[in-house]
Amino acid sequence: MLPLLSMELSKTVAALCERRNPTVINRRYRVFGLIAILIALLHAFMAVTAVNTKSPTFDEPQHLTAGYSFWVTNDFRLDPENGNFPARWAALPLLFEDLKFVSANDSTWQHTDEAGIAHRFFYELGNDPDRMIADARLMMSIFGVALCLLIYRIAREFFGVAGGLIAETAAAFDPNFLAHSALVTSDVAATFFFTATLWSCWRLFQKISSARLTIAGLSLSGLFLTKFSAPIILPVLGAMSVLQVCSQAEIAITVGKFRTALTETRKKICMISGLWLALGATVVFAIWLSFSFRYSAMIDNGPSRRVWDNCWSAILSDHASVERAIDFARVHHLLPEAYLCGFAYTRKSAEVRPSFLDNQWSLVGFVSFFPRAFLYKTPLPLLFLIALAAGVAIWRREKWCSSTLLNPFLIFALVYAAFALGALLSIGHRHILPIYPTLFIACGALAFLAQKGQRKIFASAVAVLLCWQIGESVAVRPNYLAYFNQIAGGPSRGYQHLVDSSLDWGQDLPALKHWIDNHHADVDGKALYLAYFGSADPRANEIAAKRLPEDHSTGDLKFTQLTGGVYCISITTLQSVYAREIGPWSQIYEQHYQTSLAAMTVYCSTASDPAARVTVIANDGATSWVKKIREFERLRFERLCAYLRHRPPNARVGYSIFVFNLTDAEIARALYGSPTELTPEIRVTGY
Repeated sequence: MLPLLSMELSKTVAALCERRNPTVINRRYRVFGLIAILIALLHAFMAVTAVNTKSPTFDEPQHLTAGYSFWVTNDFRLDPENGNFPARWAALPLLFEDLKFVSANDSTWQHTDEAGIAHRFFYELGNDPDRMIADARLMMSIFGVALCLLIYRIAREFFGVAGGLIAETAAAFDPNFLAHSALVTSDVAATFFFTATLWSCWRLFQKISSARLTIAGLSLSGLFLTKFSAPIILPVLGAMSVLQVCSQAEIAITVGKFRTALTETRKKICMISGLWLALGATVVFAIWLSFSFRYSAMIDNGPSRRVWDNCWSAILSDHASVERAIDFARVHHLLPEAYLCGFAYTRKSAEVRPSFLDNQWSLVGFVSFFPRAFLYKTPLPLLFLIALAAGVAIWRREKWCSSTLLNPFLIFALVYAAFALGALLSIGHRHILPIYPTLFIACGALAFLAQKGQRKIFASAVAVLLCWQIGESVAVRPNYLAYFNQIAGGPSRGYQHLVDSSLDWGQDLPALKHWIDNHHADVDGKALYLAYFGSADPRANEIAAKRLPEDHSTGDLKFTQLTGGVYCISITTLQSVYAREIGPWSQIYEQHYQTSLAAMTVYCSTASDPAARVTVIANDGATSWVKKIREFERLRFERLCAYLRHRPPNARVGYSIFVFNLTDAEIARALYGSPTELTPEIRVTGY
């Protein structure tokens, strides 16, 4: 199948690049435009049908709940650190459904319990969570379609129809974009707006018209309402402005019937400055519009106001220059409170954030995180296409240096990469998705290869690589989120390199349910335990498992022993990335565990003597014992994870959940024997 597809693609590429018969190309121009649309729709179909076999990822319920609340309550207390626009966009279909939302008197709403509100909205009020998330994901897939078409449009502008189709095909079948295109998150939406802003502003700086100004303003506004990393675009736009002013090219102006051109440097500076003011005013207006032209995040000043005041105190505690600027804007109401809080919170939370890379742990991130993530998660055929495109850039530099090497995309890729290398937020490959459109567009330069003397050979090479790219996405389907290339050892070895949204984002509860239903011999009659990294409710998937560590939020004093059974553990949890005992099991952790174990031994010895149990509890107090039980069960679970990290799983579910079939003897060895993993000190960078 793939060899045949490769042959057909090579013929198509060769025909498209045939310069000796331009009439044929012009006659088929619209046909290939329709092909571009079909490729984009196929991308959306593949993304949506794959993601709808998955449970909501960690952030999706919270994002969607926030978006719905923005529409129905006009209150912005929820999820301020994430984009207002994508949340609203995803929630649009929900406005036409008969849904119940938490009341203003609900304790979760009063105390801005974002996770609690999302859980109630999805699982406790009688709403249909599957329909809600499916409708929202379909809505988000529109950004994937738009991004594919935009990549085609830009690459076609540079390299012709063949270049456009090459670039779009590489993008549409990229497993990473297929993983995120239909998720209720802001990553692909931000990638689209970054790309649209670069392209529209570059065109605007070259030729000013009301249409181009409108498109640029909408693109830039969408970006600032989607991702708080949007300011990265400003130095890029600044560089573009300088290039345009310093170049010999004129700035054409077309407004209605008015036509003129600016060639003098002074006039060009004035015009570019005016455009900056117009774009800035548009962004500020759009931000205020999205928050209903109200400064306060909340429509009332109940208990949530105290929560927000405490949050403000925490995120502005450093009194650095940026924090002082944010506080100035807050005091003078320059922007809505929720927007300012979201921006400040995003900066603050990035200062200390646990991360995992190549079996190493850190609290301050890894400088090499994003380069390695790029190396592990980018398909090999795309890497080869990029390498070939770099060769073409050298070979054809005289022809297209001025139009490509100085274009906004290369500048943006360099600036964004520089920011990524200096970022402490080393939690997911998805954060560098905005640089990929530059790479896809650059692949369009391979159309030049098919114009050499041996054009069929080069066209065949490009077609083979594109077919390989398609094959990579087909092979990993529907587990796009868990994609790792051959350098990383494939998806089955991904857990050794990256976790969280790069592999395990809580998406595989349906796959776990399917595994349980089809492995009765392994499960029936045994205790079933689940340590799940996610916000979805396993009970919604009819998974009747005991959660680990146990939940003692009600203040109960119940303590149970772990027994042999089936243990299903999410990879992110197994790697102890977000545990209090982060990283490999150390002597310090072991000392805390042994101290806690001694206390629990005393507690358990009174199980058959109620009077003695009452005395033991009274000595330290019930509240103290709740903390002791909670601490022991947390330490016990982390010691178990340390043991299991050195034991191969009995099964793997969707690459993100490991299943261990453990006997009583193994449990005893893991919890009470000599530690399988023991380091002399805590080996976590920045601890």
